[in-house]
Amino acid sequence: MSEYDQICRILDKEFIASNQKWMIEDKGTLLKPQLVQLDGSGRKNLAWTLYRFDLDKKDFMPFLNRNHDAPEGLRKFCDYILLVEASEKSYILLIEMKRGDASDAEKQLNASECFMKYIYSSAERLHRDFAGSTFNRNNVTLLKIKLKKCKSNKRPTKSSSIDKTQEFVTFESVGDFPIARFL
Repeated sequence: MSEYDQICRILDKEFIASNQKWMIEDKGTLLKPQLVQLDGSGRKNLAWTLYRFDLDKKDFMPFLNRNHDAPEGLRKFCDYILLVEASEKSYILLIEMKRGDASDAEKQLNASECFMKYIYSSAERLHRDFAGSTFNRNNVTLLKIKLKKCKSNKRPTKSSSIDKTQEFVTFESVGDFPIARFL
């Protein structure tokens, strides 16, 4: 059983995004929702599961302090977690969607990374429940992505490279998210 399969078995299906082709960010503002379509082209045998952990709609961290004296940033989380499996390698893409200033995205992405480390530890502990399959963190690549809405609706004529060595990868999108470019 792959690391991708193990993580999918740990995360509750209740948080699987209802639409596996689109990421939608709608905070009820006067602006239209930010819509970004997942593009799985460019790579064969690509499997993914998109998770949405929206604290405004469903509290999945009830054990953390919600009161006014809670430390700032305690209950932060990214908009989406995209689990991807390609060529027997697992990828976790933590995605925070932003229209403008993305400075607070780092807190959300770092908090989400801590959550994923807890999921890794759980998978390592549960190897007997996974038919003896061990969980190897080295088989998982995690990226923290600030997905910014591009100000122009024109698609770039040349594909800009993505520096996956940065702690936070900023990607400007005109409405699509090319998954293969992040793998």
